[in-house]
Amino acid sequence: MMLAVTNIIPESENIAGASASETVDRLTSVAVNRDRHAFERLYGYFAPRIKSYMIRQGTDEASADDLAQETMVQIWRKAHHYDPQKAAATTWIFRVARNLRIDRLRKYKLHEVEMPPEVEPGDDEGSGHESYEKRPDADKLRALVDTLPQNQMDVVRLAYFEGLSHSEVSLQLSIPIGTVKSRLRLAFGKLRMGMGEKI
Repeated sequence: MMLAVTNIIPESENIAGASASETVDRLTSVAVNRDRHAFERLYGYFAPRIKSYMIRQGTDEASADDLAQETMVQIWRKAHHYDPQKAAATTWIFRVARNLRIDRLRKYKLHEVEMPPEVEPGDDEGSGHESYEKRPDADKLRALVDTLPQNQMDVVRLAYFEGLSHSEVSLQLSIPIGTVKSRLRLAFGKLRMGMGEKI
């Protein structure tokens, strides 16, 4: 049965940000108990962020809204597929969103356009890194990201694949913003070495 998500959040409810552990708990509750309240919390927090992400990827506002809702329907249906040992909850949720966007583009026969992991996000202080999708060697770069230690991979994926600011990454991973920046510096040092050039 299709879950209606358009009016699932009461207008008066103020949904606060979620820590990484809270997001995992809510996904687990949806998967195991089909917990609608946990889903409402996930929807209230992630749907607007997914919509913003889609718009940053060049999607028009109406389509971005559709994709955000479609993503959340998939989260409801497929929460049992989430494995916290394999990915951070936010990474998994945005991967679902990204895959839906790719599928939609393919349906419109735009598959010849290379789909990057994400556009380069804004950062609290601004970022000087070239966006991934503009690199001719983007596939190699993505493969190198997968070889990073998990803690560095998580911050790279959140900051550069999911468009979160450093402060949002800090909130999602429950780590200080200085740790976020330190892990990004270490990660990019390793990526530079792997690419044999300055990134």
